[in-house]
Amino acid sequence: MNERDQRIVDVIRSLREGEVVTYGDIADVAGYPKMSRLVGRILATTDDDLPWWRVVNVAGRLVPGNEPEQMALLKGEGVTVASGHVRNAPSGRFGRTTQLRRCDAVVPPASQRRT
Repeated sequence: MNERDQRIVDVIRSLREGEVVTYGDIADVAGYPKMSRLVGRILATTDDDLPWWRVVNVAGRLVPGNEPEQMALLKGEGVTVASGHVRNAPSGRFGRTTQLRRCDAVVPPASQRRT
């Protein structure tokens, strides 16, 4: 896995129970703004065990084709889901805590590291 993909995976792994964010939020925190489609590709193709159900599109829409499973997982974490969309979550974009926290696990690109 390349450094870019690893940074995105690290951000996804850092999501806490009940924290629901968007693909774009993940890309921003990982340091790759405007690369939300890359986040979706990684989630769709990785063999890593990631909390994919905590990531939705900007409108809060659940993953097409996986709505029942995603809804059950989210509801188990205290997230309110209605009509296939996240309406409220304990934290993250759709919750009372709206600012996505910075992930300590994310390492800056080699070009930005101090030697």
